[in-house]
Amino acid sequence: MGRHSVFVKEKTRKGLWSPEEDEKLYNYITRFGVGCWSSVPKLAGLQRCGKSCRLRWINYLRPDLKRGMFSQEEEDMIITLHKVVGNRSLILVSY
Repeated sequence: MGRHSVFVKEKTRKGLWSPEEDEKLYNYITRFGVGCWSSVPKLAGLQRCGKSCRLRWINYLRPDLKRGMFSQEEEDMIITLHKVVGNRSLILVSY
């Protein structure tokens, strides 16, 4: 027996994000903030799913996202914490 979906899914885009889509998502989130991710694509004018928008924001578009090499101070902190804690998961929060 096959599964029948109650909802008719709208056609969503898959694959690489265009600069125009990035701009729409960035403008929407900076203006209205993060809320229910499943409603973001429709409200922002995107043909993506909410999960895709959430991941794009968290991993690429956030203004506080730091990219590039670790500073010497950050590298020293990682090594020190690894000596103390080992391979257990750590959540590093910088203030």
